[in-house]
Amino acid sequence: MKYTKVILFAVAAAVALLEVGCASVNRQAANAYAEPKADQGVVYFFRPKKFMGAAISYDVRDRANNTVIGAIANGTYFFHYASPGQHVYAAATETDTLQNVEVEAGKTYYIECGVQMGVLAGRPSMKVVTEAEAKPVLPTLQYATK
Repeated sequence: MKYTKVILFAVAAAVALLEVGCASVNRQAANAYAEPKADQGVVYFFRPKKFMGAAISYDVRDRANNTVIGAIANGTYFFHYASPGQHVYAAATETDTLQNVEVEAGKTYYIECGVQMGVLAGRPSMKVVTEAEAKPVLPTLQYATK
């Protein structure tokens, strides 16, 4: 009887791993790039291809209205036009992560996404990086849409 509970727990954990952090990501055949608009900034979200957490993908949300703006998977990127002002972007698997960005019209921002080790699933990570850090990586990734 004791082993039955252990097996049930293991199966439940495996199902949770499949459910947590499995955002739908459509990889496009051709890459697309955006330039900021006169009245908006553009924010790139990108995730370099790495072995750790390769199977984990997750949605990125704008916390102001809790809207999904894109999904990020291993080796992908997407961009988002944002109005000027403070923006808080969120991602979640078994835990949440937040990234604040003060967007200015006509400027471009880059947020490097990743996955760190977690208890049941990988934990999302996001950090603002410079254009010099992001530009060489973007052409090696696939453009993703929801």
